[in-house]
Amino acid sequence: MSYEPDSIVKKFIQAEIDPNRVVPTTLAQSPTLDVEWRFAGDESQFRIHYADPNTGFNCGWHRDDDHPELGDVHFQYYHPELDETNHDAAEFEKQIPTEILWAVLDKLFQERLPELTMNR
Repeated sequence: MSYEPDSIVKKFIQAEIDPNRVVPTTLAQSPTLDVEWRFAGDESQFRIHYADPNTGFNCGWHRDDDHPELGDVHFQYYHPELDETNHDAAEFEKQIPTEILWAVLDKLFQERLPELTMNR
């Protein structure tokens, strides 16, 4: 795990994921999970993004100003084998960053990765 800019002022975390823990399994290079939270007063923006260097597939949940037509939060993915990019509105019941992160990780590994990468 690495922190940006450093381990004292943590603004960005990147974790490597054991390829054998991903379903469907991926090749030898470890996929990454980037987590970034930004706060401006009572407003928070975040980016929780998964990327598999073996396949080029990546996806994530973002609360930012990139797709205002989708609301506060959106899910996006890029599937290189299909040359397919998609953006969908998303929302979370919880508002606390750690609770959102746990919800995202559950949804990522239990639903989204199998749904978007199996049998394509």
